[in-house]
Amino acid sequence: MLEIRPFDPIDARALADLAATCSRGESDFVLNPLWHTEAELFSEFERFGISPQDHLLVAHDDGVVGLAGFLRYPGATSAALFCPIVSRGSRGRGVGGELLRAAQQLGTSQLGIDVAIAGIGTRNRGGYSLLASHGFRPVRQHFWMRCDGEVSPTKPDLDGFAIEMALPDDADAILEIYTACGFDPRDSVTMQRILDDGRHAHAVLRLDGRVVGFTEIETHWQQRVWVAFVGVVPELRDRGLGSTLVAWMLERQFEAGAQSAMLMLSPANRTALRAYEKVGFRRARLVDVLEKQLRAE
Repeated sequence: MLEIRPFDPIDARALADLAATCSRGESDFVLNPLWHTEAELFSEFERFGISPQDHLLVAHDDGVVGLAGFLRYPGATSAALFCPIVSRGSRGRGVGGELLRAAQQLGTSQLGIDVAIAGIGTRNRGGYSLLASHGFRPVRQHFWMRCDGEVSPTKPDLDGFAIEMALPDDADAILEIYTACGFDPRDSVTMQRILDDGRHAHAVLRLDGRVVGFTEIETHWQQRVWVAFVGVVPELRDRGLGSTLVAWMLERQFEAGAQSAMLMLSPANRTALRAYEKVGFRRARLVDVLEKQLRAE
């Protein structure tokens, strides 16, 4: 008999296997979850400072057959949806719909989530139809891009520039560039915490000692890192400096044991798309991003 229940740590291996299987197929692809191992599951929740027992639901029917839930920062009223994924042998029985209904109930009644955001591969037609039937609406698309262990050399003019790992005292300078790029708001306390938390790596570009560019890499998954942010001061943009920063940083991540790097990018950002492809990234999946207002305003 099908049971939808909160996550238990003993479920981790089965859920990681299920997520890894879905991420390999275009017709099954969802952006969240992307875990390949138990350690990646737990480290993702640790990174956000939340408990998987509170935010993750498991479908159980003589074994684990599916999952759904949310990922967010503590107390946030918007959250990324762990799209319902179901083992192949249990599909066609309404398990995905049961998981999605249970997740929305969890989000509204227990977690206080107002807006749910889902990412699903454009060829995952079944998953898209399920979300649309529950009121999720498309808002944008992104490329999910990968670079698998080898960086292409870049050769911009670096005369007078220096690239190095960021220092703790660089937090304010990085934040100034980050803010000028229009990324999601951060304050100085948050920036310093991210610089020091051990789950991110930062490289900076200096000109005459001044920080004029940075890249932020998420390293909570040691073998599969994420390129989170890249920024250069306005007067030095369009010179290949951002992609050079990324290439420099990824070379060190690969030397330290990372096997691949990932990032998300809007298809409309063609300049950045070409730059990342020169570094060695390829377009792995096109992802539809959908949203739903879970609670009335």
